[in-house]
Amino acid sequence: MTVRGCLSLLVMVLALLATHPVQAQQPAPADPATAATDGSLPVWERTLYKTLTYQAVANLSDLALYDVLLGGAAVAGGGFFVANAASAAALYYGYEYAWQMVGPPPGEKTHEDILHKTVLYRVLNSSRNFTLGLTFGGSTTAAIAFVGANFVTDTIIFVGNEYAWDLFRPRAPGQ
Repeated sequence: MTVRGCLSLLVMVLALLATHPVQAQQPAPADPATAATDGSLPVWERTLYKTLTYQAVANLSDLALYDVLLGGAAVAGGGFFVANAASAAALYYGYEYAWQMVGPPPGEKTHEDILHKTVLYRVLNSSRNFTLGLTFGGSTTAAIAFVGANFVTDTIIFVGNEYAWDLFRPRAPGQ
């Protein structure tokens, strides 16, 4: 699958997800992971949507970097797309869910909290990116270049996603 094909597939999947109606359910008993006393989305749902918005932009950026820095071979492009999308989504969702469970509530986050959250995530994600760069780029130099470029682009995307979600803070249906 070519990089263009991967991008087309990603856009189609995101378009389908964006147009799919949200299925409202009765709230479960109070549980820190699901309780939303202020009408905001439950933690798992907020984390899922934050993951989708971050990954949509970050994966497009990663595909462009893969094409430019790692050679973007069409044969390996599909493998890179799958490995990158799956590992990035799993890391981001797990990290974001844990942060929302132990970190400050969205309304009480400070710029310093976002800085700490970003730095820790960048360290974890850089090791994942190095592995991808080494696997699909074939050399340590290519992997380091991929990590460096990704560090800059994904940091901007990560911080933008944080501030956007804190600013817009969607509500649960019926709130």
